[in-house]
Amino acid sequence: MNLPESAAQRQLEAYNARDINAFCEAYTSDVELINLLTGEVFCSGIDQMRQRYGEQFERCTELHCEVSKRIVCGNVVIDEEQVSGLVEGQSVHATAIYEVREGFIARGWFVRE
Repeated sequence: MNLPESAAQRQLEAYNARDINAFCEAYTSDVELINLLTGEVFCSGIDQMRQRYGEQFERCTELHCEVSKRIVCGNVVIDEEQVSGLVEGQSVHATAIYEVREGFIARGWFVRE
């Protein structure tokens, strides 16, 4: 597994474990998370990420993400995902695109169906 794929896998495993510390360790301190369709930056910096996802991990006790397809191209990882436990009784189809720098996710773009 190369560094970009390893970073994406690390954050996926921490997400599924709802382990906010391990989750944040996969990202750079100045991480940006962006809605791909609107361009809106919905999370800027590790402190904002820790708060946003920490609350989500506490609230969504059945949260689980399954990657159905992963593409790695250079320092970019694209995951097609099915996320359960985010919306009660539903599975959310999503795509995540991660830009990885020096083994850490620096930016992520997301699309949800």
